[in-house]
Amino acid sequence: MGIAVATLSLQTTYPQNETKMILDEAFHKERDFAYTRFKRFHKECQTFEQEYGIDSDQFLQQFESGELGDDVQWFDWYAAIRGKKNWEKKYSILNDIAWNE
Repeated sequence: MGIAVATLSLQTTYPQNETKMILDEAFHKERDFAYTRFKRFHKECQTFEQEYGIDSDQFLQQFESGELGDDVQWFDWYAAIRGKKNWEKKYSILNDIAWNE
């Protein structure tokens, strides 16, 4: 996978350094929030893994193939995996934001 480069165009009357500072703060807050959510779902997955003695990848394969049935705890684990992957992706995207100066 290649590196995606995007350009952000700002229409503001404020100085560039002030705008950059505020955007940096917003990106860092969102990045930290995404990491916190990722860690929460990661911990939830670890709890399921310890309880059932298989890792989340094995579980996901068995769940999606229908081997495990429709018990509620499987849907909870599935939701935790999806949450973990979603927040990990958001964190990664926000963490990769850099300024070209």
